[in-house]
Amino acid sequence: MLTKKNLLTLGLSLLFVLQVQAQEPDRWSTKKMDSCVIDKLDMSKNNLSNTNSLYPLLSKLYRIKHYSNEKAVIVHLGDSHIQADMMTSVIRTEFQSFFGNAGRGLIFPYQVIKSNAPVDLISSSKSSWKGNRITKVDTTIACGISGFGMKSFTANPDFNFEFRTLNDKKESFDKIDFFMGGKVSEMQIDYNDSQVENLCFPKNTDFTSVCLKSMSSGFKLSFPTLDTIQFFGASLEKTDACGVIYHSIGANGAKFSDYNKTPLFWKQIKQLKADCYVISLGTNEAQDQNLSAQDFISQVKTTVKKIREISPEASIIISTPPVSYFKKSRPNASLATITSAVIDYCEQNNIVYWDLFSVSRGMDGASSWKALQLLRSDLVHFSKEGYALQGNLFVLAFANVWNEFLTKRINTH
Repeated sequence: MLTKKNLLTLGLSLLFVLQVQAQEPDRWSTKKMDSCVIDKLDMSKNNLSNTNSLYPLLSKLYRIKHYSNEKAVIVHLGDSHIQADMMTSVIRTEFQSFFGNAGRGLIFPYQVIKSNAPVDLISSSKSSWKGNRITKVDTTIACGISGFGMKSFTANPDFNFEFRTLNDKKESFDKIDFFMGGKVSEMQIDYNDSQVENLCFPKNTDFTSVCLKSMSSGFKLSFPTLDTIQFFGASLEKTDACGVIYHSIGANGAKFSDYNKTPLFWKQIKQLKADCYVISLGTNEAQDQNLSAQDFISQVKTTVKKIREISPEASIIISTPPVSYFKKSRPNASLATITSAVIDYCEQNNIVYWDLFSVSRGMDGASSWKALQLLRSDLVHFSKEGYALQGNLFVLAFANVWNEFLTKRINTH
């Protein structure tokens, strides 16, 4: 015979089981990775550390997953590893598959200024544009939110942008935030063959947000003017969609110091209203074999300070750099110095970090990545498979934090 105490215990047990079952669809099961590759990694190190500051982001993602129409905005900042978007495209795809696709995020017409672009972006122009990126010394062309800038040298400048179809899918958007400069008093957006948006401004503008009449996968942007126009990037979103916007910002050769010295970048990036910044830098700093940990961390501190000034509520995740070689001759020892400095700094300041260098087995692991042909011939950059592996490792590390967050919710509700 069941007593009141037994009935109460049974009821609580059933409630707990129902809560667990309700949470199961929320658990993030990531893709399985090649066991031959995994054997060459130290998966025990594939964690995000100091994760308490991620709670606001995790809570927002939980709301999005269940009932909210919010957008979680993540900005991934880096160098050439990030400009190509091979790693970040994997992360973006997995995050948006799980939490919802709220838009492609920041784009720049790289091909117009003859720089390498993410594989899904196509841009072209018959106008004359000159470009610049934050790693170059060129005071005549400012760089902005994308780490790049371009300046027109013909009347009525324009350029075309289009998404490429990949795996039978084509990205789309119906809201565009434009980051510009120069004497912008009028602009025209042509899209979907016959639709046009004409905008006139009472005074020159450096930012405008445009909602299109329908979803599109491309546009032509025109400036009917004899004056010089500057363009820094555009953020593409889906107006009515909830989910994740994953901005990827990278520039070939970039260091922490390059972003730190670019005031327009910090002015414009504030407009993205990021919930989280992921920073993947350090590879280029490591080319200096005399680099001191103190000098490196000084630049890291400046970047963190600037982020907190413009986005005081945002989480920050700093990644240690991936393995690479120095001048193709030997694994780069400066990476070990950088990794140790990043970990010490993050531990002392309670900042989230992801130790990719140690996951890759550090100095010993560089030869394994080379043997597996995950490194390209320059032994600094990676193959498509190498970048995809890094992306999947980050997703796994984040998914583990997400799943732990779910478990804590069960235990506290």
